[in-house]
Amino acid sequence: MKVLRIFLMCLFAFNYAYSQVGIGTETPDSAAILDVRSEISPGVYGGLKLPTLTLAQRATITAPIPDGLMIYLSDGNNRCLQVYDGTRSQWMDWYCMNELPEVSLVDFTGTLEVDETLTSSYTYTDGENDTESGTSYQWYRADDATGTNVMAISGATAATYLTTTADGNFYVAVGVTPRASSGASPGIEALSPYREIEFKQTEIEFAMASSTIPEDDVRTININVLNPSPTVATTVEVNISAASTVGVLGTDYDIDNNSVVVTAFPFTITIPAGATTASFDVYAYADDNNAVDELLQLDLQNPSGGINPIIGTVGSHSVTFIDDDSATEVVFDSITYSEVENGLVGSINININNPSMTTATTVEVALNASSTATNGVDYDTDTIGTALAFPITITFPANTSASQQIDFFITNDLISEGNETIVLDLQNISGGISAVIGTNASTTFTIVDDEVPLSPVLLGIQDFEVTAATPTLNYTVNTPGVIRTTNGTSPNTPTFIDARSYGVINGDADLDFGPVDSSGYTDATLTFRLAAFSLNSTGNGLDGGDYVDIYISDDNGATYSYELEITGSGNRRYDFSATGSYSHVYDGNNTATSVTTPNGSMGYSTIEITGLPSTANLVVGIVLFNDNANELWVIDNVEIYGNP
Repeated sequence: MKVLRIFLMCLFAFNYAYSQVGIGTETPDSAAILDVRSEISPGVYGGLKLPTLTLAQRATITAPIPDGLMIYLSDGNNRCLQVYDGTRSQWMDWYCMNELPEVSLVDFTGTLEVDETLTSSYTYTDGENDTESGTSYQWYRADDATGTNVMAISGATAATYLTTTADGNFYVAVGVTPRASSGASPGIEALSPYREIEFKQTEIEFAMASSTIPEDDVRTININVLNPSPTVATTVEVNISAASTVGVLGTDYDIDNNSVVVTAFPFTITIPAGATTASFDVYAYADDNNAVDELLQLDLQNPSGGINPIIGTVGSHSVTFIDDDSATEVVFDSITYSEVENGLVGSINININNPSMTTATTVEVALNASSTATNGVDYDTDTIGTALAFPITITFPANTSASQQIDFFITNDLISEGNETIVLDLQNISGGISAVIGTNASTTFTIVDDEVPLSPVLLGIQDFEVTAATPTLNYTVNTPGVIRTTNGTSPNTPTFIDARSYGVINGDADLDFGPVDSSGYTDATLTFRLAAFSLNSTGNGLDGGDYVDIYISDDNGATYSYELEITGSGNRRYDFSATGSYSHVYDGNNTATSVTTPNGSMGYSTIEITGLPSTANLVVGIVLFNDNANELWVIDNVEIYGNP
């Protein structure tokens, strides 16, 4: 403190004695009140340092602060020369320090090949946290990773860069020059590492996967080359696939490979350096050997040259030869023939369409199992019972469209057996022009019976009249009390039998008819009339509703049955003036079959069951079931016939 007082006193005395002050010089400039020399000692220099304060320290300066007071403010990122403006009563920045923005870790990503996009990356910093704005880029090309013969790539000034053929086998880098939105800018360019750009693999493929060629025409097959080498030619082999169905190279088709006729597979395609396409021609000959399209399947294989060549996605090409021929077709002249049974000859014609000029056509005629005429009995080859040998092979000579014919003798057997059929099928065709069997692939020859058929013989009838019809079919009521014989009311006059529940729930009416002797006949037929009242298809029956059961008994005591189940619901008037019908072939098995009886005024259904057994004691049982009071089944005119 004492030293400071002495210094101030000396300075005051000096200032009082002289009007100018010089520091480091005895001869201050005549225009300067204070002249400070920069040389501290010989060869050593310095500068003027203003008082340095933080914001907190500046706030302690005693007021009033004189106008023009100067300080150096250093507080965090704020480093400014400041002058106090007494008029505004505020500190004014005279000059503020600011660092340039910087980038680090400059690099780029992407596939290092020609025609690939590279993307730059870096880290931006600024001492004053000035935001980034307007950073610029420049991509460079060099001979090696050290940057030998580096040159800026013209126009490559974006953050990304699409490599070109010119970059192939050279090295590229990106330079980033940072720029800030405020403060000092721009910064200094920073460079990424140099990395080599390679050419992509040469890729060879067909331009399309398939094409077509009409017979007697030519097609050009194109091959595409992706990423060809600018300096090395590319070659690839074309081979035929086992999937091909065409004929012989040089006979059925030709291939022209750049004006050179191909004589064998595989053949080689050469694509010059830098070229992106190649081609060869396929010529399809005209022929009449078949009527089907044929396939030439070609595969690319064994690529070489170029840049590590590979086969592309479309490595196969199928050429379809469109045939211009029509297939040979064989058909029956008609799908139906008929001839009266008279011992004469029957004929069936077989036609051919589009015959081959050079190849015969053969087809077999087979006997279909659905035929009802017996080979060698109802028809034969010689009138003495020699059966036709099926299948019969029919041959159409080449270059002829004449029909072929099958002849046979029809036996006049003097037996009334109805019409019989011979059903024939065409099969196993071969030869011709890809021969096929046409629409008329089957035919039916009908032998028309010329004998008068015998009528069925009535073995018994029960019409429930006072004066019964004959021959009488006896019947037995097995459940008296629920069955009665009733004379019909208007508009009916016949007498019939009805089966009512009469308050008995789940009651049934059981009647047996017969026996009759059907042993002298092929089979027997049962018919009867059936009507109903208030019956339905739902309830307590075997299948949930009302039904009729039919039982058949023969000599051996065997009994077979099946059920007729009512369909629908509602009233069925027992009006025998209108009829419906239902028939069933008896097959000796227990069978449940639905039957619809007429509704309302339509009246009754006629039930017919054919194929009953031939037996000396044929008994037919009819059971009528209803499950609610006041329901009614009605039957009449139960008849059994013998069939000759």
